[in-house]
Amino acid sequence: MAPVGLALVLALVTAGCNANSQSSSQSAEPTKDKNATALESVPKGQTLHYLSRRANESFETANAQMVPTSRLRWVHRGLTSWQTFPDKDTVLVPDLATDTGTTDDGGKTWTFTLKEGLKFSDGSPITAQDVKYGIERSFAPMFQGGLGYHKTLLVGGADYDGPYDGKKLDSIEVVDDRKIVFRLARPFGNWPWIVSMPAFAPVPAAADTKPETYGERPVASGPYQVTSFRKGSQAVLERNPNWKADTDQVRLAGPDKIVLDMGLNNDTIVQRLIDDKGADKNAISNALISPSQFQRIESDPSISNRMANSPSGYFRYLAMNVKRPSLSDVRVRKAINYAINKAELQSVYGGPKFGGQITSTIMTPGIPGRTEYNLYDGGETGNVDKAKELLTEAGVSDLKLTLTYPTDVSAIEEKEAQSIKNSLARIGVKVELKGLDGDTWFELISSGDGDYDMTTNGWGADFPSGMSTIQPLFASSEIGDGGGNASKYSNPKVDAAIDAAVAEPDLGKAATMWAAIDKQIMEDAPIVPILVQRTQALAGSKIMNYFIPAYPPFANELVVGVGS
Repeated sequence: MAPVGLALVLALVTAGCNANSQSSSQSAEPTKDKNATALESVPKGQTLHYLSRRANESFETANAQMVPTSRLRWVHRGLTSWQTFPDKDTVLVPDLATDTGTTDDGGKTWTFTLKEGLKFSDGSPITAQDVKYGIERSFAPMFQGGLGYHKTLLVGGADYDGPYDGKKLDSIEVVDDRKIVFRLARPFGNWPWIVSMPAFAPVPAAADTKPETYGERPVASGPYQVTSFRKGSQAVLERNPNWKADTDQVRLAGPDKIVLDMGLNNDTIVQRLIDDKGADKNAISNALISPSQFQRIESDPSISNRMANSPSGYFRYLAMNVKRPSLSDVRVRKAINYAINKAELQSVYGGPKFGGQITSTIMTPGIPGRTEYNLYDGGETGNVDKAKELLTEAGVSDLKLTLTYPTDVSAIEEKEAQSIKNSLARIGVKVELKGLDGDTWFELISSGDGDYDMTTNGWGADFPSGMSTIQPLFASSEIGDGGGNASKYSNPKVDAAIDAAVAEPDLGKAATMWAAIDKQIMEDAPIVPILVQRTQALAGSKIMNYFIPAYPPFANELVVGVGS
């Protein structure tokens, strides 16, 4: 995910999370404790309503950015998927495959075998060739904007333009109907996470006669099939008779029918869920809750009990351009770390309950391996004396810095920048604020030689690994050319450590490696970690199993049920 501001991050990623294979035909009361440690079974039956603020929903996988616990996966399955919990880290589990993949050459070649007896909604068998074709079509120029890790990792991927001209991608080998092999350009230990992404859903070539509209009525591999689709208006999903629950540990498939309404006003959706009338009692949504709506929700337990609040979320930080002479001395950057009043910034975002938790690390809670530490502990309000001491050691006085931020994303961005300016004024550093429209801001910070000293930034990991945050934000290769390294940080030892962690196929070992790199980077202080930003979601009163795990910061759309 590219570095973007708060509201845009939330707008781009609309998904959900927590899985359990149990189901029951008995009715049950809605979950009231959002911190419950286990999922309850959900009854079969009823209609689930999904209220979407997106102008148009699609079930196209080739260009989707949704995580594997989103509504897209009502219809589609992948080789692997995610299982999340309210009280522990997200884990990778097999989905269509029998396991999470094997490699015998250190992560450069990966083999997966499909479970036996899998069928599409039309009754045809799901084969390894269907998985290969689904991946190949994601390379076609008509499909832009999807999660594309595989496009650079697969051998020959950079020069491949999809199957519509009759060409195949040889680095995806179909051994037989159930076995598929991927050959990568370099060792990549996180490949089992990559194959959980949307592009790895199987697509039968015979059904892909009109690629531009395939996402409206795709052949389903998940528990639901699209039976009605009106673009920009409504989609209706009903049970796929060929889906078997005993092959699927991440979908509860409680509702008999799902009605998805598109293009609704965000605040109107939230108000409808607050009012909780009629069919809205059976509804979930991707709407964002405004501060004024929080006040109404919190004042009424009958409403607040229906709101899920994430324990973790997006990473907010201040990036310092280490290429600038004024910030080249690590003591200056450490001084800025000590000076920032994080408690004030937390207040800007809505306080500890709704805004987020103050942080001192790069990896966020919920990411495997994440270890708590604080190299520059100035307390929540900062340590002015320590910051001034470091500036004196560096021989720096009358320091003047520019701070850029996007102006068309959220009013919070400007308040955040002003708070940072106030913090640095306490240690004698003068900050000039430079607000830019979002496109100009992104072009500036993603260029190799951007004319700025500091920028505020936000980041959300695409999958639960330190790699998904550390590599794009701190590898030397990510400086310029649209890369996410806004601090222009370059350390050969860190680059070598990143390469080693990326290649490590043992994900447990890799998690430990990423935690060490996290701290190694912060010893150079190229950023100030500020906040792990929470997300919230409201559901109707009959919705069951509705909570947000540490990662991803969305309520799971695959396991909700509707009570009677």
